Amino acid sequence: MNCRLISILFFVLISVGICSAQSTLFKMDDDGHWQKATTTHRLAEFPKIHQDGRVWFRFKAPSTAQSVKIHMGSDEVDMQKDEKGLWNIVMSNLKPGYQVYWMMVDGTEIEDPGSDIFYSNGYRSVLEVPASDEANYSAKKVPHGDVREHWFYSEVTGEFRRMFVYTPPGYDKDCTTRYPVLYLQHGAGELEMEWTHSGKANFILDNLIAEGKARPMIIVMNNGFATRPGQVVQPQVMGSRWAAFEDMLIKEVIPDIDKNYRTIPDREHRAMAGLSMGGMQTFTIGLKNLDTFSHLGIFSGVPTNYNELIKDALDQGAAFNQRVKLLWFGCGTDETAFHDRQIALQDLLTKSGIKAQYFVSKGTNHEFQTWRRCLHEFAPLLFIN
Repeated sequence: MNCRLISILFFVLISVGICSAQSTLFKMDDDGHWQKATTTHRLAEFPKIHQDGRVWFRFKAPSTAQSVKIHMGSDEVDMQKDEKGLWNIVMSNLKPGYQVYWMMVDGTEIEDPGSDIFYSNGYRSVLEVPASDEANYSAKKVPHGDVREHWFYSEVTGEFRRMFVYTPPGYDKDCTTRYPVLYLQHGAGELEMEWTHSGKANFILDNLIAEGKARPMIIVMNNGFATRPGQVVQPQVMGSRWAAFEDMLIKEVIPDIDKNYRTIPDREHRAMAGLSMGGMQTFTIGLKNLDTFSHLGIFSGVPTNYNELIKDALDQGAAFNQRVKLLWFGCGTDETAFHDRQIALQDLLTKSGIKAQYFVSKGTNHEFQTWRRCLHEFAPLLFIN
């Protein structure tokens, strides 16, 4: 047998071995240390999380499916079929906190019916991965506030609109106490409910208030997309999608909240903050309306044209500090563009004598784990003097 023939036979044997390994059915024994994720549907068994941090996904695809993958973050990983025809994968070292994912069945996106569905650029499956700081946003045995669904008619946009309103523990028991208000905005990928659904804002405040670290306050969460009747939206121009938001917020939302809730209706007790697009809205609207807001929080939201938007404040220099009680910025270390802009802005403001506070979330990107941490750090600084 010549060397060429030996080489061909060797290659065939190796190839058969590889194909055989790839076609091996998935096998996994439940050792008793797996538990359903907190975001796993009550009637579902998977996803499960092991005490060592591994996550087990199982998915029932059509019997004709040839390929099933799981898409999480920027990764897409093959799942493996078991003897029952179910597709499985066990993943390690997932990022902590709120993770968005979906399945790819022969190239088609399908949500996982085993997990909760939240809104993130469309309704998506979500997984809550245990995190070292999850106690900050977990539901605890402490007094809890309420999250109310509040509707109003906007003359500015010509439609009925909804806001979510957090009222602190005890709000309905003492009808004489009045509260400061934080207007808290979502990002371009979310809607008005995601600060409580994904961000756990209500639990963050419940816990901070119970610990005596934050002042009881009302939080108002609005849909940040607002246009005038007949306005043509340019999808590629983000600002066009919320062109009417400032007028609606200042002329309609704030008066409506002051009328229907026991607020302290002055600028000293009114704050605005937001994540990503909501942070950019805070940066633009908040700085233009310092007769309305005295506390501003920008989470991953320093816009590209910050030099232009901050010009008036820079011209005032240290005098600006007399108007704003709190100017606060936060972002994650891994969201490079926002992190770099925050550092550059910090240098600019410091040189101009403008006081601000800055926070960086280690190891997080443009994601809710960053923004949960931002709110947890920001809220205790509100309305303290």
